[in-house]
Amino acid sequence: MIFVPQPKIFLSLKANDTTIIHRAGITGLWMSLKVLEQKYPDPLQRPGHLTWDLTATSISLNWQGEDLPVLNWLLQQSFQIDEDGLIKFTGLESCSLTLINRIHNHKAINDTFLKLHWFYKKRKVTSQSFKINNIRVFFKYKQLNSYAHQTLAEKLCNKSGNLIDGYIPIVSWLYPGATVRHAILSKFNKIEEKVEYALALLFLPLVCQYYILQENAVKTYDDRLTKYLIVIPEVYNLETAAVRCWNFQSINYVDLYVASLAEAALKYYHYTQGLTLLINNVECCQVLLYEKLNKKSRQRAIFDVQDFTITPQSVKDYQFICQHFAKNIIFFKKEGKRKSFIVKVNSIRSIIASNLADNLPWWTDFWENIYETNSLGDIEEQLVFNRKGLLAMIEEDAALEIYQDFIHAFHEALRKIYAKTYDKKKSKKDNQSRIEKKYESIRSELARCYDQQSLEDFLSDFLARAGLNSALYNQWSELLPLIFNEVNWQRTRNLALISLASYKPKRFSLRKIPIKFWTTLISINYQAAIFFLYEKPITEIFLEKEEILQ
Repeated sequence: MIFVPQPKIFLSLKANDTTIIHRAGITGLWMSLKVLEQKYPDPLQRPGHLTWDLTATSISLNWQGEDLPVLNWLLQQSFQIDEDGLIKFTGLESCSLTLINRIHNHKAINDTFLKLHWFYKKRKVTSQSFKINNIRVFFKYKQLNSYAHQTLAEKLCNKSGNLIDGYIPIVSWLYPGATVRHAILSKFNKIEEKVEYALALLFLPLVCQYYILQENAVKTYDDRLTKYLIVIPEVYNLETAAVRCWNFQSINYVDLYVASLAEAALKYYHYTQGLTLLINNVECCQVLLYEKLNKKSRQRAIFDVQDFTITPQSVKDYQFICQHFAKNIIFFKKEGKRKSFIVKVNSIRSIIASNLADNLPWWTDFWENIYETNSLGDIEEQLVFNRKGLLAMIEEDAALEIYQDFIHAFHEALRKIYAKTYDKKKSKKDNQSRIEKKYESIRSELARCYDQQSLEDFLSDFLARAGLNSALYNQWSELLPLIFNEVNWQRTRNLALISLASYKPKRFSLRKIPIKFWTTLISINYQAAIFFLYEKPITEIFLEKEEILQ
């Protein structure tokens, strides 16, 4: 019988006493050991002849002799500081991290996990410059001499230099939220962990993804008040989770800004799998929001924690909106000789992402989210900015087929109202302004629909103003139950807002239309000419030319 020694440390995803945070930490350790395996392939190169066995669900660590030197070596090798004074994780060395992303991760970790000054030693505050959209901007950050992760081995071992047999107290830099609220009760309200779990928790920051929560209405950006979102993934397979973390590091810095916790969760799985690959199974994650109570606060605290269950379909839908909706935009402003920037997030995209993350239809509570829940600050701009994306979502969503008649009738009414608004005596610029004012007038009316009666009044008046509406006339039996719906009038209001926001008049130059055709059309019917000029694609005009002239 062959005797197999028990490992000094054994960590498993299947252990009943682990949480999502423990399992993410185990993944970070797995990633670090995988890289160290390439750096030091021979156990003789490691203190105590340290060896490890890595499987898809567990880690086994074994060594000879005293424990402290082995653990010291492991932590010193795993947690380092690079030549720029930035936190460097060996487990992420295989990633092609850009300097701007390294600074972002460094600042996020420093302001969340290492938020108290006794968890790190600062060297100085410095800055690096980068070109974004051909404009040079500067990032300030604290250079570090050391940080707490590098020296925990001493607290894991007793005076004899061997692992403590039992539990040790931990705080927030190991386990988010694990803080002592009242010093007088510190002996009674500390969180304790097994020594092997405390070791695993050290590696949690490797697996987390860090986003910046940016409200769209923000006018100025104060780096000291940055709100950080930390995504902690649920891990079922260590190798799969490690590959996901390595893949994520190539994300564009501007895409690290989001407007909701839900979008951060979706973006994590969207980017880690690439633009063409989808997750095959349901995934879970936890998102933590770190922010300061006010400008005078010295440190950030956890203000919100949300759990999300992400389905393959929700990731697929989010990929679709990322392809069709407007991207995040950078605005630059000059501060002395330097330029700073503000990243403006597409809040409509984030609203839709929140519905997808909750496994709801993307247009659920669209009206409420825009006019009540979210204070966007620039509603008009956001809705106009995303017309193309909203129309693409309507055309793509098979579930909206039963409402297509309503949307078509609404668009038909808008076409006729805009055509009536157009004045041939006005310049192109004046007519454009008139159309925009009419759009805003209709949007304001819809914004005041707070109950069924006000919505019915609006829709009845709106459709009547449009005049003859072939879509309404042909499908009136299907449309009336939607318009006069006591059970779910909010859904109709959502559809009305989406219909309004997704419609975009198409304008074409007169020079693209044959002069003979244009003059003939005007002589027959001026309103029809305006309608086709302002609304119809040029190909449709040519196709219908003979029918119109008849």
